Amino acid sequence: MTTTQRIAFLPLLLAAVLSTSCTATSTPAEPVPTTASQQALLAYERYWSVSQEAFSAPGERDWTAELGGVASGSALDSLLADVRNYADFPAHTEGAVTRSPAVGTAADDRVEVVDCVQLGDSRLVSDATGEVLDDLANRAPRYRFRAEVVRSGDRWLVYRTEPMLEEPC
Repeated sequence: MTTTQRIAFLPLLLAAVLSTSCTATSTPAEPVPTTASQQALLAYERYWSVSQEAFSAPGERDWTAELGGVASGSALDSLLADVRNYADFPAHTEGAVTRSPAVGTAADDRVEVVDCVQLGDSRLVSDATGEVLDDLANRAPRYRFRAEVVRSGDRWLVYRTEPMLEEPC
């Protein structure tokens, strides 16, 4: 095909692409996680999302049901205690925490997630004074975080967590 033929063909190709993209109305469905590892990682991400939401507004409402939807066992006990402590003080978190979760070990009903938590600009702030309550000079800015995610019936929940502050990543 010559250059002239290609240039002449371009408007037809563009029209076909545009008409196809304009007539497509359905969006592809989100892929459903199929393996235990995929399901556990998705549950772990929900755990972090809900817990960060609770820490950023601990006194806004009772977080028990939402936290119970993503955690159980000692992980749930710890989350509930921390959120209640923040609400009672009162204080909340601000800023972003970044993570890099990966599957450590996996079985059909239990998955260990190994993560690298980077605190970034995350801070614990007093609601009353706006004062930063974290000891920023002495905290570990990056550390290893382990979580045990277990199948409970038809759902996955974070069951146990272990921040390894002395283990940088």
